[in-house]
Amino acid sequence: MSILEDREKMFASDPAGMHGHLEGFPDQLREAVAIGQETPLSVRGEGITSVVVAGMGGSAIGGELAAGYLARSMSVPLSVVRGYSLPAYVGPSTLVYVSSYSGNTEETLSAYAEARERRARIVCSTTGGEVGRVAEESGHDIVRVPTGYPPRAALGFGLVPLLLVLGRLGLAPDPAGDIDDTIGTAQVGVRRLGLAVPSRENEAKEVASWLFGHVPVVYGTAPATAVVANRWCGQFSENSKVVAHRNELPEMNHNEIVGWSGTRPMGGDARVVFLRDEDDHPRIVRRVEITREAIAATGVEVRDVASRGKTTLGRLISLVQLGDFVSLYLAMLGGVDPTPVMPIDRLKKELARF
Repeated sequence: MSILEDREKMFASDPAGMHGHLEGFPDQLREAVAIGQETPLSVRGEGITSVVVAGMGGSAIGGELAAGYLARSMSVPLSVVRGYSLPAYVGPSTLVYVSSYSGNTEETLSAYAEARERRARIVCSTTGGEVGRVAEESGHDIVRVPTGYPPRAALGFGLVPLLLVLGRLGLAPDPAGDIDDTIGTAQVGVRRLGLAVPSRENEAKEVASWLFGHVPVVYGTAPATAVVANRWCGQFSENSKVVAHRNELPEMNHNEIVGWSGTRPMGGDARVVFLRDEDDHPRIVRRVEITREAIAATGVEVRDVASRGKTTLGRLISLVQLGDFVSLYLAMLGGVDPTPVMPIDRLKKELARF
């Protein structure tokens, strides 16, 4: 019998309780709403011409999802900086949203310092750490999020307050209705994908079992589900301890698709997931069909997963939630603890020596 049919074995394989974070996600979203609504804001939205979210890893994905969700409705451009330096255009008319769950992320602290030097308008999202300390000293607004989560499991705290801040500043539409739909969609997701749901009724367990022992390749579409594909691969790396590949359409139709015509593409060991959404452009739908046929012709197995929900935000989060559970079940099938990220911890220790 598969471990995915034995709750006791599943619990034993997840001693730090990653499953609890995933199954508690709807409650996290509700808590994040309260944080975003109640955070005092001294910064003003008038005259802001651009928004930059500075963050790394799990602290950056909320900004990327926000950018994908708001691509067609936001009044100013929103970009995400995953690194030490800010774009040259950042200045007094830029809102820099500094996102560091720990408050001690090296790259984000560097970007934060640049934002202060350039007199950008700043809001910080953190549990504390150095970002929290500097923000208090500098008088910058602080979105205080709860401790006790791996950053990748704190997505609600990284996404929802950001959306609410942008709405409160008049830079994006009020997200309240979409967030309500997202919470409802997430509740349904837990009932569909949680540990107690047997594999025959659980899409996440089915996909994880299908991917187990293969190289996961995840394709999304620009601008929104491409971000979700990135999230899936990040979760495969951190939770499942496997390397995965992702790309997006239509861009991969101009380069990567040629790689699928070679001998044994991806070593002949790949399985490919396409993330589908009802808002995909009609030409994208056709491109996916043609691309699927080209990949399947190599003998590689391909499958689609579809978003669920009434709103763009809800549907994006439904795909994120599915990928999170797939990564958890893939970890269980592989016999690895999903929570520790020892190579990251080791890298940080080595960097701290210099």
